[in-house]
Amino acid sequence: MPTIPDLLPKARLACVVAAGVLVVSGAGAQTPEERCLLDALRHAPAQATADEIRAGCRDARRLAPDRVAPSPEALPATPETDRPAAAGDATVGIVRDTAQGLSVAPVARSLPVADSPVRRRIEDEAVLWGERFALLPHRPNYLMPFSHAFEQPGTVGTEPVQRNEVKFQVSFKFPLTPPLYDGRLAVFFAYTGQSWWQAYNDERSSPFREYSHEPELFAAWAPGMRVLGWDWRVASAGFVHQSNGKSGEASRSWNRLFAELLLDRPGPWWLAVRPWWRIPESEKPSPGAPEGDDNPQVTRYVGHGELRLGYAGGVHNWTLTMRRSMSSGGKGAVQLDYSRPTGISPNLRWHAQYFDGYGENLLDYQTRIRRIGLGVMLNDWF
Repeated sequence: MPTIPDLLPKARLACVVAAGVLVVSGAGAQTPEERCLLDALRHAPAQATADEIRAGCRDARRLAPDRVAPSPEALPATPETDRPAAAGDATVGIVRDTAQGLSVAPVARSLPVADSPVRRRIEDEAVLWGERFALLPHRPNYLMPFSHAFEQPGTVGTEPVQRNEVKFQVSFKFPLTPPLYDGRLAVFFAYTGQSWWQAYNDERSSPFREYSHEPELFAAWAPGMRVLGWDWRVASAGFVHQSNGKSGEASRSWNRLFAELLLDRPGPWWLAVRPWWRIPESEKPSPGAPEGDDNPQVTRYVGHGELRLGYAGGVHNWTLTMRRSMSSGGKGAVQLDYSRPTGISPNLRWHAQYFDGYGENLLDYQTRIRRIGLGVMLNDWF
């Protein structure tokens, strides 16, 4: 006759099946309760029952409506937390119980609720990292149906250009390696695309005025250090290419090497420092030649690095981005982003953006642009 411990994995399996039925049978998007059940299953100890997980979700939604999973403290503790996870253990793929790290690790234990923006992001990504070829957010993904430039945007030729545009950004990354060195190192590929769309310009058949392609290849490491009261969460270094995919006089492209330091502290504040070095190119033999430097002195306008200071309060999120050139007569730019929940979906936020400076896009990199935009955001930085 089976004992009670023998039946516990079956109860857990039944809970998995029940949660899956909720997701696949729904006609629309997942509800917060369904997301809570799925996330709770990934983090729950092996002996947790379906009733305990459901109760944890109900308590989590009642106490904190924005949470999608119950706190691990709401679930029963797992005995022998230091034992290695077995091959069939349902807890393989949960976040590693460490204050510093980048990823998942096969350790069967629960993790305290993260109290810092970057750590929360790492834990959220860890849920997906175990999936093969999973896409993770890289930079914010947003759509601004209304975007107004106070200066005339740049173009090539004499065709009219409107100051009102649709601006959007698509950004994702995925790991090229499994977590290395106890989950502290990994190599990523990332892509960010920004578009400036003349959607309201009927005179030109609503073309895309400019599109920026920005692929990156980089390694990320979790140092596990504290610097002046800040937790140094991630150190990254890699290669980035940026171009607008055009030819002739409108062609713009450049390559650079970068490093990035990502820090946060208990509470809502986070900080990112990202210096870069441009890989030199030879001068064009003629203006229309395909080879050579498409955008001389781009670092004088776009800068030699970027500093981001963010406040991730959950309801109110602010991000200040600053760029500055270190060369003589160098320029720069500042951008302020604000987001807050729409109330329509936990994954959708209202978004407002203000930009002032040079290098908003490659076509206009030598022109100072002031722009304000309003729209929605699918994910913020943190």
